[in-house]
Amino acid sequence: MTSKGFNRLMMVCLWIVLAFMYIPIVAIIGMSFNATDYGMFPYVFTVKWYETLFTTSNLLPACWQSIKFSLLVAVSALLIGTMTAYGLQYLSPKTAEKFNFFMKLPIIIPWLVMSISLLLLFSFIGSGRSYFAMYLGNLIVVLPYVVLLVNARFLDMDRTPEAAARLLGASPARVFLDVTLPGIMPGMLAGGLMALIMCFNNFTLQYYLIPTGLKGGNTLPVLVFTRIKSGYQADLNALSAIIVLIAVIIVIVFSRLGFSAGSLFGMSGGAKKKGE
Repeated sequence: MTSKGFNRLMMVCLWIVLAFMYIPIVAIIGMSFNATDYGMFPYVFTVKWYETLFTTSNLLPACWQSIKFSLLVAVSALLIGTMTAYGLQYLSPKTAEKFNFFMKLPIIIPWLVMSISLLLLFSFIGSGRSYFAMYLGNLIVVLPYVVLLVNARFLDMDRTPEAAARLLGASPARVFLDVTLPGIMPGMLAGGLMALIMCFNNFTLQYYLIPTGLKGGNTLPVLVFTRIKSGYQADLNALSAIIVLIAVIIVIVFSRLGFSAGSLFGMSGGAKKKGE
């Protein structure tokens, strides 16, 4: 195969992958405006599923419950993870490498195994399913992402300004707030965003650890699973379309602020400079 033919084949593969990724998203947005209850043809335009979503549906309360819970977990993971990554800088390289290895284990271990283990642990100590158990379980899962991403920013950034600030008499708190914090901010944004998304989507842990009769109702993943078992309801398409729109807006906002995908997820340094 010639080089030109190989390049064409790779382009075909690229378009197939993009189609595989985005056709379901476009389809569910289109079906959110379809009058048919089961998202089938013939296609008849309507907005009644959005009216149902904002009036009688129980999806929005569950979505708000998931957002509040995910924010709580993400903020906790961000604070603990940033302090942990900061402490890693004062360990020897060999010790830090071992610590990083153990931080990766919750990422590698399947969520199903983690969920059952935590359920057995909390049942053994007499707690069982509870909001705290669900919070702790999700925190354990998302915390390694924050630590690894913030630590990557620490390793990538220039530490000379910190030393210069200390030589000029700045206190440790002043050095961290004025010099270190702006440098690791892309990693913190990446870690916080990753923790928020992972917690919001984590059906397995929430299903096994959520208490019965939780104040405010079920989280969105658990409610969707419960509703799918009883039958398809098209207001879910409307909520999915809104979530996709919010995700697109977030990506556009970060792009406008100058953060590329690489800088946001700790793979390059910070915001892009003007002219780059």
